[in-house]
Amino acid sequence: MTLGADTTMLAVMRARPLTSAGWLRRWDRSVDIWLFNVVLSTAAVALFVFGVNQLPQSWGAVHVSFLLLAAAFCATESWRVYIHFRNNAQSYSLSEIPLVVGLFFVTPNELVLARVIAAAIGLGLIRRHPPVKLIFNLASFALEAELISVLFHNVLPSHQLTTPVTWVWVLIVVAAGCLLSFVLSAMVISLAEDSLKRRQWLQPAVITLIGGLVNASLGIEVVAAVSRDAAEILLLLVPIATLSTAYTLYTREHEKRQRVQHLYQSSDLLHRSASSDSAIAELLGQLCTVFRAEMAEATLLPTVTGSDQAVSIVVRAGACTQEQRPLSIELVETFLPVLDEARPGFVATPSRSGAQQQAWLEEHRLRDAMATPLHAGGALLGMLAVGNRLSDVATFGADDLALLETFAAQASVALENTRLDHNLRNQMLHDGLTGLANRTLFSDRLEHALTRLEQRDEPLAVVFLDVDDFKMVNDSLGYAAGDDLLRQVADRIRTVLRPSDTAARFGGDDFAVLLENDAEPHEVMAIAERLVAVLRPHYIVASREVAIRASIGVANTTSAISAEELLLRADVAMYRAKRRGKGTFEVFEPGMQEAATRRLEVRTDLEHALERRELVVHYQPVFDVATRTPVGVEALARWNHPRWGLMLPEEFIGIAEEAGVIDEIGLHVMEEACRRCHEWQMMFPDQTGFTVSVNVSPVQLRAASFVSEVWRCLARSGLHPSRLVLEITESFMVEDPDLVVERLHELRSLGVRIAIDDFGTGYSSLAALQELPVDVLKIDKSFVDHVADDPRHTAFAQAIIRMGKTLGLSLVAEGVETSEQAERLQLLGCSLAQGYHYCGPVEPALITRLLRRTKTDGPALVGSQPVLDLIAG
Repeated sequence: MTLGADTTMLAVMRARPLTSAGWLRRWDRSVDIWLFNVVLSTAAVALFVFGVNQLPQSWGAVHVSFLLLAAAFCATESWRVYIHFRNNAQSYSLSEIPLVVGLFFVTPNELVLARVIAAAIGLGLIRRHPPVKLIFNLASFALEAELISVLFHNVLPSHQLTTPVTWVWVLIVVAAGCLLSFVLSAMVISLAEDSLKRRQWLQPAVITLIGGLVNASLGIEVVAAVSRDAAEILLLLVPIATLSTAYTLYTREHEKRQRVQHLYQSSDLLHRSASSDSAIAELLGQLCTVFRAEMAEATLLPTVTGSDQAVSIVVRAGACTQEQRPLSIELVETFLPVLDEARPGFVATPSRSGAQQQAWLEEHRLRDAMATPLHAGGALLGMLAVGNRLSDVATFGADDLALLETFAAQASVALENTRLDHNLRNQMLHDGLTGLANRTLFSDRLEHALTRLEQRDEPLAVVFLDVDDFKMVNDSLGYAAGDDLLRQVADRIRTVLRPSDTAARFGGDDFAVLLENDAEPHEVMAIAERLVAVLRPHYIVASREVAIRASIGVANTTSAISAEELLLRADVAMYRAKRRGKGTFEVFEPGMQEAATRRLEVRTDLEHALERRELVVHYQPVFDVATRTPVGVEALARWNHPRWGLMLPEEFIGIAEEAGVIDEIGLHVMEEACRRCHEWQMMFPDQTGFTVSVNVSPVQLRAASFVSEVWRCLARSGLHPSRLVLEITESFMVEDPDLVVERLHELRSLGVRIAIDDFGTGYSSLAALQELPVDVLKIDKSFVDHVADDPRHTAFAQAIIRMGKTLGLSLVAEGVETSEQAERLQLLGCSLAQGYHYCGPVEPALITRLLRRTKTDGPALVGSQPVLDLIAG
């Protein structure tokens, strides 16, 4: 596949210069190319005289006519496939086929002369290449043929195509010639267009080499056929025609793909340009590249510019100029060629153009050009023109005009949108719901503040605010109520801020505040406190009073850091405030970042924990305080993390709720607990009242499918419903009482028992407890810790125990760690307890051992020694 240098070597000489420096650069390039041609021509003559001419002037089994070989070369040079790179068109032909034939069936001198003479006819007379290009191609083709001849006569002096080894040698020789031709073309293109990067030549180099080997293989087939019977050449017409068709189809598909890519690029630049003028300028530069043209021009009428003058933007030879032109008859006349109703737009060339178009070319001092109108909504906006095709492979055609019209349509849309963009610019920088700045404006002001920080060394701070439980308002009262709440929050934020501060809504229920002037730490903390205070009072939403709080994170800086880093710090601090109880604020500290990073890692690993069977269930026994006999267990999830070891629930349950996998984890724990308890029921049938307690997350309780999931767990395990105790937190009971009552009644209908966990911390009333189908109250550890030594805690515990007995509920004391606490609780009337005084959470095998020892040795023996010693023994 011979690569011809149909490059734009003369483009640098044709382009009308804008400066004297431009003239000098183009003159230097043209001189360099002519000097390069002289060197190549000299080398070609020398190699012919001292190399090719010294070879034996012999041929193989058949002698092909010199004229026939020259005609074959001329035909292959006249028919070429063009692939464009930047401003150059690289051409490929089937010339290796007659080249291989000539190696075997003509003398070396005849082969070189036929190659050069045929190229001179095909390129000079038929395709009319200019002298600089014609000389380069002739010298390049001569060197290629000479190199191949010399190599061939050294490796195959017999001219016989006898074995596959011979074929390989022929292919190697032809490949060397192809690479030489490619290197020479690359060198002259680099001279014409400045140095190109290596990767820009990789694809055409590979194509050249592969195509040359394919053509050479066909040439070998022709030689083999002629050696046997010349009529066999007819059999090769089909593969040769197929190869030619493949080349043509490849070129067409390549051009289609390039057109789509150019359209995408132009659409992209029109959308991201800051103004219509810059967008048009970029588009014109794109058009020069797409159409390989010296000049592109856009003339915009006053309807677009918004003034009484038109604007002409011209990109010529890489330089952009802009000129204002008054609206005049002369200006209107320049639009006449593109206002043909039958065919808006035109292509004007020296060979085919009307008088009006020819005058247009002369006025614009162009050799060839095409133009099309810019219009939108029936109104003429201007005109788009491209002129002076740089590559002389072909001039502009109908396909080029159709593509230009598509570019013009895109430009028209961009111009039409300019006015709307200007009107919407202010709206784009503000939140439509609250009127606060949006994220874009906030980020811009933060970037400027950080830049000023480098110059003035004044502190600044970012406050990040998240409305707690906002989703609950949306879900229960509707999105309109949620929007109303956000507007009220924004109004309250405004009352706290100073004139120099910037408040923004980032989206959803996230707000941010930029504090610049006087942003010392004490002043920032005072503002954060005022924000917490002003957001605390109840809101009236949808005619209802709603209690909403906000978690706030604060990040200060006195040194230049990125805006993203400062916002991230405030966000990390905000999540720390949210985890510490909401309705408060936290100031960022370096240790928070590490904690946040680990939290992210935990969240990522947690999604795969169930698949990898890393989640296990341990059980903490519940004892009868009087007899120390186990009456049940509480199932507690543990995560056996591959890096961090055994993790407790408080390290990952909250993250599981945020990640949306708490339902899967809770279901896994419940299924495992039910299965284990049923095993113990079968192993120890005398333990008729032995139960298993499972903690239930508020997220699980809110799910409508939770009751059916509990029933499926019981059915699959075979556990009697009365043996399962579901524990809910008192705080959730207070937050959503209507849902709690409905869900607990549904669960009670299954036969399971209900326990309120951490009782005493949620401010639930006696009246509320009477309405709930509750069986067990679990006294929170905070009331147990000092029950034996603090009269106030004793009084609280006694009040809870009396209330539970009044309601007929069982009572379980949590976190019992000393014998004194156990004795005091027993005196107060609490009969059940759990805690490390008895036994901590253990693996299920140890619970089995505990139940077995209780059955065999009796409660007296169990009560006579520590439980852990008992089950470990």
